[in-house]
Amino acid sequence: MDTLSSRPQAFGKPRLGDGYTRERLLVQSAICYREAGQNERAVSIFGEQLTTRVFARRDRAFFTAHYSGALAAAGEPDAAAAAALQALTLAAGARFGQALAELRRTRDDLAPYARRPAVREFRRRLGELAVV
Repeated sequence: MDTLSSRPQAFGKPRLGDGYTRERLLVQSAICYREAGQNERAVSIFGEQLTTRVFARRDRAFFTAHYSGALAAAGEPDAAAAAALQALTLAAGARFGQALAELRRTRDDLAPYARRPAVREFRRRLGELAVV
């Protein structure tokens, strides 16, 4: 069989797709479930996969930002704010744009819960980052 995926690695160079893991497939599936409005399913998958240590900092920030949005959409504003703060901590220093964009989306989704302490703290810290 002569497909790209079945060819041996040549000269120590990685093959196309070598970095694509089961965990990455699952969190990307969770993003799809979130976008399809199946937030509880997305929350479950994110919750399982984000406990692993396989993701680089930028990826973890991005996926955790999506997780926070799924939690918000699932009606869990305090858990959403906690996850959003985790993602913000990962994304802020390096200014990971995709993660920060998702966090702004979560901020908007959490607007009805703006008086809750955890949500208020997340919104304040995200706002401070925008000022810097």
